[in-house]
Amino acid sequence: MMKPRLTMVILVAVALSSAIALPAQESGELYSQSVGKAGYIKEIILPGSELIAKPLEQESEMVVRIIQAIPHGDSFRYEIQFHGLEPGSHDLGDWLERKDGSGSNLPEIPIEILSLLPPGQVEPNALETGWLPRLGGYRNVLIGASVLWGLVFLFLLFGGRKKDEIAEETEPQESLADLLKTRLDAVQNDEMPKEQYAELERMLLAFWRRRLGLESADTAEALRTIHENPEAGPLMKQLEQWIHNPESDKHINLSVLLEPLRSIPANEAETVS
Repeated sequence: MMKPRLTMVILVAVALSSAIALPAQESGELYSQSVGKAGYIKEIILPGSELIAKPLEQESEMVVRIIQAIPHGDSFRYEIQFHGLEPGSHDLGDWLERKDGSGSNLPEIPIEILSLLPPGQVEPNALETGWLPRLGGYRNVLIGASVLWGLVFLFLLFGGRKKDEIAEETEPQESLADLLKTRLDAVQNDEMPKEQYAELERMLLAFWRRRLGLESADTAEALRTIHENPEAGPLMKQLEQWIHNPESDKHINLSVLLEPLRSIPANEAETVS
């Protein structure tokens, strides 16, 4: 059985170790923390029955939570967490109440909530504007992009067409003389079948009647007018001579004969194919 003196030594040692491990903080000490950051009060002894945090109100300047409450004689030892929402000096006891509903009767627990803004400034600094706000925001950017796309679309739509038109204008236009030369060469060299002579004559006759406005005239009158025309006459007379008098001299200068027809576009000779 343990001796009484040894027992007394052990009890004193346990008491001393407990006192060293749990140092208490006195109420009245100032606690500080920045706005919105969590602050902690540890090992604070507050007299009376157990305390709890008051229900949070909508416009409360402080959010308080009791993390731990340990009996300590006729008092309690607390660990408390707090969040300050407004800068300034506060009494933490304003957000505490007795669990049993009795009066709080607490000593002052001063809390200092520090502002993150420079002294005298009550609002945050204005945000620096980037390039989009300087140009008027997303709306102007979208408008600019739409205009640019419209210009590209117009270029694609009309640019290629204009190039085609320029190419058409620069290409030499085929004349009626160019269109007839191959056929008349064949007639002059006896390389065209005889049955095609009359067909060529009819086609040229229909073209000149339309060009000279002779559609309503009879054939004899139309032929007389065509023979008298300085453009149509020489060619029609020579073609008739080749058709109706095959033995006639065919060694004539076709270039001279066709020269008056070089001013007539080939696309007007719709009946000559």
